[in-house]
Amino acid sequence: MDEQELGAVSALLSDFSTRMNDLEEQNRIIKERLVVISQTLLKQNDKLNKEISALKEGMRELRDEIDRLKEAMEHIVSESSEFARREEIKVLERYVKMFEPLKFATEDDVKRIVSKMIREKDKGIIPVEEE
Repeated sequence: MDEQELGAVSALLSDFSTRMNDLEEQNRIIKERLVVISQTLLKQNDKLNKEISALKEGMRELRDEIDRLKEAMEHIVSESSEFARREEIKVLERYVKMFEPLKFATEDDVKRIVSKMIREKDKGIIPVEEE
């Protein structure tokens, strides 16, 4: 081989070596970027998993609260059947008006009236009808 061919081969090898170094550098840069992207994805995945867990916990708490509210509503509905209805209250009102409980005498009132009548009888104020 002559010098000219040797120079051409040497230039090709030099060019090949430079290209190879450039490709290796690009490969190294891509690997570094891939590592950074992987770390970022892992951090994002962890963050999303934590958020999903928090949301699941919130949903569980909401379901529990809804269940408690349902139980309370069922309890109220079951007890509402024991409440007096409007019609029943009106009937009771009518009975109270008919009897007029304020005009009834208490036991003390009756005792006082009887003792007054006895005193008045003894004094001769009230004529007593005899049978």
